[in-house]
Amino acid sequence: MPIASKNLGKHPILALTCPDSGASVEVFPTRGATIHQITLPGQKGDLRPLLQPMRTEIEVERQRWSKGAHLAPWPNRIQDAIYSFQGKEYRPFKSFRSQGGHAMHGTVMNETFLLDRKSSGKESLVLTLDGHGWEGYPWPIRMSIRLSFQDKGLRMETSIENRAKSDVPVGLGWHPYFTLGRDVRECELLLPKGLRLGMTERAVPNGTKSSWKRFRKAELIGDDFLNDCIEIEAQEGVATTRLADPDSGEGIEVWQEVGKAKYAYVQVFTAPRRHCLAIEPMTCAGNAFQNGMGLVTLRPGEALRTVCGVRRF
Repeated sequence: MPIASKNLGKHPILALTCPDSGASVEVFPTRGATIHQITLPGQKGDLRPLLQPMRTEIEVERQRWSKGAHLAPWPNRIQDAIYSFQGKEYRPFKSFRSQGGHAMHGTVMNETFLLDRKSSGKESLVLTLDGHGWEGYPWPIRMSIRLSFQDKGLRMETSIENRAKSDVPVGLGWHPYFTLGRDVRECELLLPKGLRLGMTERAVPNGTKSSWKRFRKAELIGDDFLNDCIEIEAQEGVATTRLADPDSGEGIEVWQEVGKAKYAYVQVFTAPRRHCLAIEPMTCAGNAFQNGMGLVTLRPGEALRTVCGVRRF
């Protein structure tokens, strides 16, 4: 079927539906191509929405919790909203005033992505952004997101191309909040094998890494408030994070390409109401524009390309 459209208040939504499985994905093109909802079939073919969506026009405009947002050209924080690149200092907008003020989750969240009609159709939805530079990030980039369905799950291919005449620092992330319809304290979490990054009181890496025994096997989240980043051990292939309902045995699996210039990190964050859990594939760690952890430098014409996705089990 063709790509459908509807609105939440004044904000348009584009939807792609798989005619065979009924799987669907909905996107806000004028709000950074934010993923509004993902609905996938289970083992028995039953369809279930997986994301905690934004419910009102005001929530879409504020985007307070970055629900479903694409985080580019950096994910997470740049401490104090200042960094140096190749000998020059840059000061992006302080979008997060707490913890002393940081530049948070990049610049594209509120930008308008355009539907690539030539590449989109009944099998995929492709959205693109030609960014001409922003405060504290003056370089032009082209960002492309391709959404499609694979093995009854969602596949998302994302690229950032350097359109400048000089080198450009980039990072990429995605910020979906998943729900199984119950308190996440009652859900089990399984994380990829890797090292947990130590954090300062300002929620940026402090330079330490350690093994973390929790969630090496599936276990209840419980009362812990999670805001943790894992540097994934695998250097190639695919890593997965699983969130499951222990009573039904059903759940979701977030998979991500790993390795150099891929999704080498995953962040998990418990929403304060504990009704959902953010599982965030990231190509770099928080504050990468200062600490260099996973930061990619693109030469003119080069692109960062990586893939992640979601499926039910």
